[in-house]
Amino acid sequence: SALEPKVQSCRESLSAQELGNALYGLQCMSSDHVEVRSLLSALEPKVQSCKESLSAQAVGNALYGLQCMSSDHVEVRSLLSALEPKVQSCKESLSAQAVGNALYGLRCMSSDHVEVRSLLSALEPKVQSCKESLSAQAVGNALYGLRCMSSDHVEVRSLLSALELKAGTAWE
Repeated sequence: SALEPKVQSCRESLSAQELGNALYGLQCMSSDHVEVRSLLSALEPKVQSCKESLSAQAVGNALYGLQCMSSDHVEVRSLLSALEPKVQSCKESLSAQAVGNALYGLRCMSSDHVEVRSLLSALEPKVQSCKESLSAQAVGNALYGLRCMSSDHVEVRSLLSALELKAGTAWE
């Protein structure tokens, strides 16, 4: 509750690293609490105003920090919408760990929400461009992150196909 007005009144733009770190710091917070949702609402314009492209690590960190957030809340969906173009504009290839972390962070999200599906679509080419084969750990984290997703949605199926191609020898 004390942090939300401080974030709102801050006039500085967040750097890409600061944005990733700010969201990473939320990883144990639940969006079931109004105070957390208020903080997410305060962070949304900070995400939108970030002028730097997110690094691969910042993408992984930012999404990993959302792991206890439910897309059933409008504040979470609004933040996902703000993050989607930032993920799209990331110029770096995601590492296997960043892929696993990013998808793990979506573990409480439902693909029934268009904002989640849009983010999955933004992540798909990032998974495809990963230069590493995904380790068993990265595959496990990624699949766990997709646990609330429905294969009825093309975005989920496309992302699963991209993961399959990158899994390499993780299953051997």
